[in-house]
Amino acid sequence: MRKSPLLLALALAVSAPVYAADYYLGVGVSQAPDGDQRGFSDDVDTDPFGKIYGGVYVGQNFSIEGAYHDFGNAKLDGISDFGFDLDADAWSLGVRYEYGDAAWAPYTKVGYFSSKTEGELITIAGTTQISDSDNGLMLEGGVRWTPNDNFSLRGGYEWFDFGGGGSEGLTIAAEFSF
Repeated sequence: MRKSPLLLALALAVSAPVYAADYYLGVGVSQAPDGDQRGFSDDVDTDPFGKIYGGVYVGQNFSIEGAYHDFGNAKLDGISDFGFDLDADAWSLGVRYEYGDAAWAPYTKVGYFSSKTEGELITIAGTTQISDSDNGLMLEGGVRWTPNDNFSLRGGYEWFDFGGGGSEGLTIAAEFSF
């Protein structure tokens, strides 16, 4: 996976006077709709996925945000001579805009993601190792509720352009501002 361009862009964004900038860190979970496993199209269980993100405000309502998305494990077995066991994760970098600064602030995020899927495919011919990567557009929209200056809850809808087709999920996250 090409992490270098994303890390370089994030480092440049953070290299602004950090002592004067407002920044935030968050952790969340996402749930994909049934049958949609963030790039996996077969019917498998949709367990929650993890997300860790951070950002720095570059204006009153704009921020640059980087995130690590753990899309979890997709496993299909029990079918004679076919199955798979795959793990997927991604990095994303985007720009988030909040519409206002009230306690309830809607937001939109537009960004770029780079993902990696690894695992094995089980067929009648035997086990084959799989390693695949993808990248593209990612979008997020939702609302952030801020009960105080240091903590907020964020709920939204994420969409990733996997392989030319979309993959989406609902996300809930806790965010800490510094």
